[in-house]
Amino acid sequence: FGKKEQDEPSSSTTQPQAAAPIPTRLFNIPAKSIKPGGMRVVLGFSLIGMQNTPDQGSWKANQSSDTVLDMVFRDNSAMFSITLGEDGISVDRYGTPSLPYLLQESVILHSVLDEIDSIANEGDAEAQDRLLQLEEEGDAIEEARSTLPARRA
Repeated sequence: FGKKEQDEPSSSTTQPQAAAPIPTRLFNIPAKSIKPGGMRVVLGFSLIGMQNTPDQGSWKANQSSDTVLDMVFRDNSAMFSITLGEDGISVDRYGTPSLPYLLQESVILHSVLDEIDSIANEGDAEAQDRLLQLEEEGDAIEEARSTLPARRA
């Protein structure tokens, strides 16, 4: 019981184990306050609406947890995840992106940033009632935009 029948290979003859995918942080938007449930719903609907951009079946939106939304590109070369944390919103890329992926990722993420900007800054809701209060006014969203390879259309 519990005893292995085979000897473990020596470390000098074994190949390194495949590591868990290490994400590339695309950007982080610091927040004073975030209501993750409401943000997840709004951003989730927004991502669902972008699944067929630019063509039908280009993207697949997925909610992988209560605070993480994923978008997987049709060529499966890469995906990005939006994480709604206590201190802000972070976006990470997983995989080795193809050129078509990179171009379309930028288009989608500019739209996501537009949605985040709208949630944080538009409408007549009081600051404490908003789904998202940015840490500092103004620059975080534009700084996030500047990290994307394609510019906003």
